[in-house]
Amino acid sequence: MNHFQQWLNALARSQPNLSWQEWVAALTGLVCVWLTVKNKTSNWPWGIVSVLAYAWVFWQNRLYASCGLNLLYFFPCCVYGWWHWAKCGPTQNDDLPVRKLTTNGNLKWIAITIAFTFGIGYPIAHFTNDPIPYADALATGMSIVAQWMQAKKWFENWWYWIVVDVVYIGYVYPAQHMYLSLALYAVYLVVAIRGAIEWRPLVAPEPAHA
Repeated sequence: MNHFQQWLNALARSQPNLSWQEWVAALTGLVCVWLTVKNKTSNWPWGIVSVLAYAWVFWQNRLYASCGLNLLYFFPCCVYGWWHWAKCGPTQNDDLPVRKLTTNGNLKWIAITIAFTFGIGYPIAHFTNDPIPYADALATGMSIVAQWMQAKKWFENWWYWIVVDVVYIGYVYPAQHMYLSLALYAVYLVVAIRGAIEWRPLVAPEPAHA
């Protein structure tokens, strides 16, 4: 109970310092994730707004890998995902099916995630003042893979988002005193679990080409 009260007190103290960009990022991000759970292509424009707002928030908090991730990767990936969901289904009319990766496909993307983590973490640790470079890089590497999987409408994106949420909730946001984002990502975690549940019956019998 004492730990919970300390967290509430810290959250209350942080409220005056919250930027309007963080509020915009949080609220539009939540709408985006919920629409994704519901398999709605309209999630993408909401995601674009959230991505651009979070790029600014991360820059202000010296989380450079996460800032670059949002500005240079998430933004174009959201644009691509919007087009891919809408135009790459069987009738090219917003009917892209959900697919699952094969075992080899999953192993490939796990290896790519590890490579991203160390490839991003090393220069961040040695050439910036990022206070938590490898945690930042781990969340960044996993988010890169998860966002691409989401854009391709692969079921496994939810498992990656669940782990990303845990990393942010358990370490990154508490270390940076970003308590609104911590609370938001706790909601994201619940929603991501719900997404995995709701997408499972939608999976097409043919596996995805990784």
